Amino acid sequence: MITTLSRYRRRIILGILPALLCILVKTPVIGQAQSNEDNRTSNVRWTTKDEVIIINYDLTGSPDNKYEVNVLMKREKDDSFAANPHTVEGDIGEGVTAGTGKEIHWSYRRDYPQGFQGEGYYFEIHVKIINQQSKLIYYLAGAAALTGGLVALIVTSKQDHTTPTLELPTPPGRP
Repeated sequence: MITTLSRYRRRIILGILPALLCILVKTPVIGQAQSNEDNRTSNVRWTTKDEVIIINYDLTGSPDNKYEVNVLMKREKDDSFAANPHTVEGDIGEGVTAGTGKEIHWSYRRDYPQGFQGEGYYFEIHVKIINQQSKLIYYLAGAAALTGGLVALIVTSKQDHTTPTLELPTPPGRP
């Protein structure tokens, strides 16, 4: 079998290599960095209701990917001011998908019992991609199956398919 593979090695390489290259060229690199423009927030607006701040936003990006979303409250006239919400729920944290109408509820009185005085507050929403869906595993499995199938086809096509006949000796004569 090894001699058969050695004999057809050039044909195997010339047949499989172009197919593998075509598959791998279209596959994204797993560690590839995403630019911020691919995962942006837009239409950020907020309102208060009782002791809850409701933050609405839209997240643009691939719906197949998962994102980590964090929010920070800032103040226009005070660059050193930054309130980091802890008691939040909704479309925040790890595992958020892209889409419109995302909503975060922040019970700000639990984090800051004294509340906030004045005006000029706004929210910064920071988005980081955490899981980019890659179809690399499917391409590799397909390439492996294709390679195995081609090797099996080449190896078995040149073998002699005749089944050996087993001749039994004639039985001894009767006494």
